[in-house]
Amino acid sequence: QSEPQRREQLWEIGNYMRQKYQEMGFNTSTSETPIIPIVIGNNMKTFMFWKMLFEEGVYANAIISPAVPSNCACLRTSYIATHTREQLDFVLEKFQKIGKKLKVI
Repeated sequence: QSEPQRREQLWEIGNYMRQKYQEMGFNTSTSETPIIPIVIGNNMKTFMFWKMLFEEGVYANAIISPAVPSNCACLRTSYIATHTREQLDFVLEKFQKIGKKLKVI
């Protein structure tokens, strides 16, 4: 409450990332918050994507069945108000590179 600009910045970041993921062709489900799922669908492909991201210096949580239905495996991405545009664009670049390699987008 004492720093409303941080909350506003966080929502701006979430909206920016969601828009960019969608422009690339990723399925972000119905998320409207700064916690954005990237639906991959297949458990094994989700784990491969997660591992490749990690190797590129990007961390996301892999969520697979039984936590979600078997066709809804996803990568859970989340952001903080202090992420820089440079950091966000780095993440987007890696998602696009790996998404194309694994034929997710």
